[in-house]
Amino acid sequence: MKEKPYHHGNLRNDLIEAGIQLINEEGLKSFSLRKVAARCQVSHTAPYSHFKDVDALISAMGDYVTGQFMHKLLSAVQGKEETPGVLAFLGQAYIDFFVEHPQYFQFLFYYSGLTINLDQAQPEDYPPFALFRSTAFCMFRRWGLPEEAHPSHLIASWSMVHGIAALSATSGIKYSGSWTDIFIETLTKKEKPS
Repeated sequence: MKEKPYHHGNLRNDLIEAGIQLINEEGLKSFSLRKVAARCQVSHTAPYSHFKDVDALISAMGDYVTGQFMHKLLSAVQGKEETPGVLAFLGQAYIDFFVEHPQYFQFLFYYSGLTINLDQAQPEDYPPFALFRSTAFCMFRRWGLPEEAHPSHLIASWSMVHGIAALSATSGIKYSGSWTDIFIETLTKKEKPS
């Protein structure tokens, strides 16, 4: 059997990206380190220098995507936390992230095991959603919305952002316009809650 070539790049990130692609194509049942190694054209033992098992790889995949997602969101709102349009900036960044990386959407929301509690904030809530929630609640307080109305307004706001992101990341849905423009146009048409 011919020895696979030594991998000269960033093998850890290559394995993560290949893992995301593979899990999106085949699901969790047949997912394995051996298949990820084959996708990267390295020996079947090479992934073990970075991940002790398949669960460690899946966890690293989630951390890798979440880190990039958080960076995108935080960059969009940095220095704008007190501006009236902060939720719009955050929503745009949320949608743009998945327009740029549609493969991450399916992985995150179908295979990574992330938790989002819409009823109340939990320490284990998914960090990008926790940021969206805290930003939205600050905005709602500025609008003077009663506290009891915050959860339903949060769900409505996040549904719009997340729904557009989901549409943009779905390969069978084609749209020639700008996904973020749809969000901004819809947002600007909505009147501030009374």
